[in-house]
Amino acid sequence: MRWLDRALAALAGTGLDHGERINVATTLTGYAARQAALAHALNSAAAGDPIAGLTEYGEILGQVLDPDGYPELTEAVRANAFGAAEEWIDDADFTFGLDLLLDGIQALIDRRCDRGQH
Repeated sequence: MRWLDRALAALAGTGLDHGERINVATTLTGYAARQAALAHALNSAAAGDPIAGLTEYGEILGQVLDPDGYPELTEAVRANAFGAAEEWIDDADFTFGLDLLLDGIQALIDRRCDRGQH
């Protein structure tokens, strides 16, 4: 529970209420845990070669996707989004998602400040 206490303390004074602060903390933690689980699964599936794992994942998706039911995902697979695995191997994909979350949190805090709830 110390991690949650520290997260709540970091968000003190932001204008977010206690429930929002807990939601922010658990959202960030959930994101990190899910990304770690995905990286572990892809690494394990590829027997230590994460690039092969992502490429294979994209190839399998390409074989099983129904283009009518999943048009956007089909287009991404056809554009080799999973085959560009080199970009996924470093921290850029994790940082991209984290930046999106943090920007959203900042926007929420800014809205609270604009309404004088800070």
